[in-house]
Amino acid sequence: MRSFRLAIAALVAVSPLMAGEDLVIPLKFIPTTKPGAVKATLQEGVSGKAIALQVQDARSVGSRDIIGEGTGSGDDTFRIRYAGHLPGFLKTTITDRFNAWGVLFEDNSNLVLTIRVTRFHVLETHAFMNSTFTAEVQLPYTLADRAGHVFAEGTAMGNGKTKGRWRNPVNCEEVLSDALQQAGAVLMSDTKLQEAWVAAKPEAGAMAQTKTAAPLKPVAMSVPPSRIHSKSAPATLPKTPAQLLTDVTRLRKQQVGTDLIVDYVSQQNLATGFSADDMVAWKKAGIPEPVMRAAIQRAGS
Repeated sequence: MRSFRLAIAALVAVSPLMAGEDLVIPLKFIPTTKPGAVKATLQEGVSGKAIALQVQDARSVGSRDIIGEGTGSGDDTFRIRYAGHLPGFLKTTITDRFNAWGVLFEDNSNLVLTIRVTRFHVLETHAFMNSTFTAEVQLPYTLADRAGHVFAEGTAMGNGKTKGRWRNPVNCEEVLSDALQQAGAVLMSDTKLQEAWVAAKPEAGAMAQTKTAAPLKPVAMSVPPSRIHSKSAPATLPKTPAQLLTDVTRLRKQQVGTDLIVDYVSQQNLATGFSADDMVAWKKAGIPEPVMRAAIQRAGS
């Protein structure tokens, strides 16, 4: 009995130090529910009308990688962080879930579902025997066309709760997955959203029309001939800031380091300079400032 008490005392003595260390988790979608238990039923016409999906990280957090917090045996707390690109994870997961429920996606669709994530949080509360994990996900959404016409909007919320081991990444992933799946089902089950989806007659925005009408050759000719024939220049056509943003986002989803992305961007040619809208789009996508600076320099070179 004495040795048992000494062991407990030793554990309590070191736990505050451990509690202060951040818990970094490799976020995965592993809901605790049975496959097919959580779903959305689509009314006729929804599944046959493809949409484009945009996911924006609109959380009020000090750092974009923070997704929760936990407590130790005392009053000490630690942060729970995600070692990855959260908007990329959310878009991949939401796309997968919606596809399973019958939704079709086309990146070029003029009907766009924009989801702004304002809450994606897990809380671990530690007790003597185990911990309680609770999660909350909040997804404000807008269905609109590229011309700016809004057809429907609302907010979906989801929750998750389970018990498990202290500082256990899997338990964090489980409750966040449960909450995200529930919020997605609530969103897609919104009758008003589905009715607006079916009735919507989306229009292309001015930017989309311009891109369609503009020939490619004049854009390529805007690059000085000396740069085109330079041995150090890449043998590819110049890109717009939006096209380069797509490349950078894809590299970040694969967890390529910032320094390597800067090197990649520094080798690209841009056909046009950065507009204010371009800079806002890059900022909303969470692109690190060194990458943005490298891209802007290429636009002006």
